[in-house]
Amino acid sequence: MTSNVDRPRQRWWLLALTVFTFFFQLGSRSLNEPDEGRYSEIAREMIELNDWLVPHLWYVPHLDKPPLAYWAVAGSMSVFGQNEWAVRLPMALAGLSGVWVSYLLGLTLGGRRVGVWSVLILQSSLLYFVMSRMLTTDILLTQFIAWSVYFFWRSWRSLDPGAHGKEPDRKQVTRRFFAWHLAGWTAASLGFLTKGPIAPVVPLATMAGLAIYRRRDRARRGILLCGMVAGLVLFGACATPWFLFVFDRMPHAAEFMIFGQVIGHALGTAIKNRSGHPLYYFAILGIGFLPWTLLLGWLWRGAHWRRLTTTQKDAWIMLSVWVLFVFVLFSLTRAKLPAYILPLFPALAVMVALRFFAPEPDSDAPGPLDWTWRACMMSPLVMMVAIPAVVLFLFRIAEPSRLIVQGATGLVGLGVFGWRGRKFSGSQCGVFALILGLLNLQASAAGAPTVGGGLKRNQTLKPLGLALKQAWSPGVTFVCWGGFPQGLPFYAHPAISSTNLPYLGGVDLELVPLKFPGNRDRFGDRLLRDESALFRLLSGNRRVLVVAVSGRLNHFQASFEPRPLELIARFGYYELFSNQN
Repeated sequence: MTSNVDRPRQRWWLLALTVFTFFFQLGSRSLNEPDEGRYSEIAREMIELNDWLVPHLWYVPHLDKPPLAYWAVAGSMSVFGQNEWAVRLPMALAGLSGVWVSYLLGLTLGGRRVGVWSVLILQSSLLYFVMSRMLTTDILLTQFIAWSVYFFWRSWRSLDPGAHGKEPDRKQVTRRFFAWHLAGWTAASLGFLTKGPIAPVVPLATMAGLAIYRRRDRARRGILLCGMVAGLVLFGACATPWFLFVFDRMPHAAEFMIFGQVIGHALGTAIKNRSGHPLYYFAILGIGFLPWTLLLGWLWRGAHWRRLTTTQKDAWIMLSVWVLFVFVLFSLTRAKLPAYILPLFPALAVMVALRFFAPEPDSDAPGPLDWTWRACMMSPLVMMVAIPAVVLFLFRIAEPSRLIVQGATGLVGLGVFGWRGRKFSGSQCGVFALILGLLNLQASAAGAPTVGGGLKRNQTLKPLGLALKQAWSPGVTFVCWGGFPQGLPFYAHPAISSTNLPYLGGVDLELVPLKFPGNRDRFGDRLLRDESALFRLLSGNRRVLVVAVSGRLNHFQASFEPRPLELIARFGYYELFSNQN
């Protein structure tokens, strides 16, 4: 398959496509619980409290993670206002950053064509696309890990004989090595400030794999050790000041973050609802890397390995360690979420691009069979049918027409491409897999706003927050009972604010926001111990608004005799009611 991506016009088209992929309808969907609601509210409280050092959630300290993601979101909201687009902007930019570094990796290994296909494969993979439009730390972590690996790779390459001419100056080589190497440590430190130790561990594992593979190359050993020492010093200077300030300001913060979060998450003792089977990530990778999943079975072939140059073999080892280390590490940990393996996606995208879309076809290595390419091409159409069908089956959708049109379009596409696709070459199937994959992702993104209201625990709190905000007036008491809608203040402010703190009751004292030491005392008398404390509030002369888990209104009404309780609104998992009209 020929390519004209070297032409300036084609490069501009590629940039426009990539920007469209990550920014189209970025703010159309309301924030979903719990992650998007929690991160957005922490960032909003940073602005309201003017405290950018200690993250707060519902106005008590929240130190589950380092602050870089909160800083990014708060900075975006400070510039663009309090809205969903501004909240997700840092994630979309991180997605762009990740495809940029994948382009640079592909460019160094196989030329511009491999770089371009690395970009296209990564942005069209299902899980990467979804996480770049969702407010979590995973996409930020992924791009920092990718940049760190890339910089370490460039530092490794700077030591190659002849990398800077026939007679390179030793001082110049040393300067270039340390420039690239320390850039890698800087990226790792930013990743550490995003999500902790996993950020430096993955790049170091890739370098360790390279060093073991090239263990007979003693010339690199000394400078690599010097680079490690200098890098650790720089890493400490970048990553530790925030922790030292917080540990000094907040009692028990060090114990909570080190033993409760880092070690607790690794062992699974700090997680109550994220367990999974050891084979969990095989399913996640299989779905998340669509439409390219079936090509993974053809990556590691002896004939392909023998065709690679010495430099490409080094890179293949590095990329393979990157993928396998992340996959095995998170498969062995007890805590599991789909996005945990997102950091391996840039590496897979570059490997697939180098293996199947290089300028010179790898004719000696066994390639995917025709049915494999056709399955890649057809998989986006299958998703285009399956996603609306599953959503309409599981949820009550107020306006299902868009989902029905999406499913019908997918069915027509399956018929057309199933018939015509028999004559397509593997390269043509790859192009159509890309086009159909991107169309399916954007169609799903366009339909996502219609689904948010049908979810339960992962619902959006926007309707509930707006109803609470409308019902509230100064002097009204607010109570949250039986569940913790983490992002509710984002939509309900000023009904919930630093000067109008809510009452909280009927919640697990070991979960957010009460699990950080001292937070129960910080709530003080606003932490209701039992239902009788709630009934005392409801019996008073002041109006009380209560957000509770659906079904609690009937329970309270049966036990509360002084006056009838009024249901104001019910949205998904929560209901809003009051003791006065």
